[in-house]
Amino acid sequence: MTRLRARLGDGWNRFWFAPRSTAPVEVLRIAFGLLVTAWMLSLVPILEPFFGLGGVLPERELPFGAWSLFTLIEGTPAIWVLWGAGLLGAVALTVGYRTRLAALVVFVVLLSVTRWGSLAFNAGDGLMRIIAFYLLLMPAGSAASVDRWRADPGNVWSFPRRAPWALRLAQIQLSVIYLSTAAEKLGGTLWRDGSAVSYAVRASEISRLQVPSFVTDSPLLTTTATYGTLAVEIAVGILVWNRVARPWVLALGVLLHLSIELTLTVGFFSSAMVVLYLAFLPPHRAELVLLWIRTKLTVLSQRVPVSNTNRVTTDT
Repeated sequence: MTRLRARLGDGWNRFWFAPRSTAPVEVLRIAFGLLVTAWMLSLVPILEPFFGLGGVLPERELPFGAWSLFTLIEGTPAIWVLWGAGLLGAVALTVGYRTRLAALVVFVVLLSVTRWGSLAFNAGDGLMRIIAFYLLLMPAGSAASVDRWRADPGNVWSFPRRAPWALRLAQIQLSVIYLSTAAEKLGGTLWRDGSAVSYAVRASEISRLQVPSFVTDSPLLTTTATYGTLAVEIAVGILVWNRVARPWVLALGVLLHLSIELTLTVGFFSSAMVVLYLAFLPPHRAELVLLWIRTKLTVLSQRVPVSNTNRVTTDT
């Protein structure tokens, strides 16, 4: 029993605290920063109609203990200040400038917007808020970032080893999302009888790409799609922890979210889920991705002087 307890304790410590390359964290940071930048830009057409004076979103009282900056700035031009702070935070997070502060700003803005306008947003927006919180806890500016360049210019593209406990929280979050979603769906009649997908793709208010009627009217195809969705969600939630099965179940998850994105208007939900997949990116592959980015940036930086030189020569 003592030996078993010691083995379990060692496994626990390795899982949460054994140092590993921070490259997956940096890839997650960059991808999430780009996603939040797109999210902030998507708010431009709706910010005034939704949150401005006379906006369509009703004034609401938040539950005890809940907060949002919109309780202070509702209906004033300051909503654009909040939006600007969110956009700058997203860009700073992408390039890794004042990374922890940028993650905090993004988290506060996401929380304030989605909590105050909960009727206008969905689970994808809430998931982005959660990812921002986890990034706030991670060493997300330790490499491939402006922060690392300012602190150690010669080692911007070297990847220190840190305890991965915050990244583990994000990984567990992915499993919890899929398993809890599958459990909730199994409690619904439409999912149990195999007709849920047929109803979903025929709902015109959320439809993006019309699915042919021979698919939606076929009990065999719609039942297969419904049960297949449940199977993929359960498989990702469980088998993502198996190194051999992980690439396969994540690939199935990407295909699932691609099909959702093509057929339904679900906002940033599918994009946020796929970004969260990056928490499971193996360190060596994450390093290859970042070094590829370095190569592209180097090539891009070398093109500009050459172009200017050619222009001067031609003008002369």
